[in-house]
Amino acid sequence: MLELQTFEALFRENHAHCLAFATHYTGDAHVAEEIVQQVFLRLWEKRDTITITGPVKAYLFSAVRNTAISQWRKDAVRSEKETGYSRMKDITLPAGEEAKELERLYHQALEILPERCREVFVLSRQQHMKYAEIAAVMNISVKTVENQMGKALKILHQELKEYLPLMAGWLF
Repeated sequence: MLELQTFEALFRENHAHCLAFATHYTGDAHVAEEIVQQVFLRLWEKRDTITITGPVKAYLFSAVRNTAISQWRKDAVRSEKETGYSRMKDITLPAGEEAKELERLYHQALEILPERCREVFVLSRQQHMKYAEIAAVMNISVKTVENQMGKALKILHQELKEYLPLMAGWLF
């Protein structure tokens, strides 16, 4: 079990080194700080069950590297999805009854989304708010907004996959 004083000492001794490593690894000081905070937070949350064998600094650097890689993968998937949706904006919308049917299906798919997920999606895509603005309005973190948006896009994609070429640029 990791005591508070031990954790504080561990943090003071290693934070700067972990931050330098993360900054070098990610190339972005803000992202690096977030990663290091995640690592130390996770360490504190698992203090009752964690056993570190070997040098603490090596453990922390591995945790920083793994967290950075995990974050990079999540960001790459999200970016790929958003790029795919933005590429589809050039497709012409269907007219008349077909457009009304697609709009009905879209609203039906929106209703399937969990409440918070739907709210984030609507604020982003229909109200054209940035993630930071949504986070402030909803009193949640930007990371939560990103996660909820990813979840919404995944669900909507699944629900509307056969119509996506027709709907691109119209909804997403």
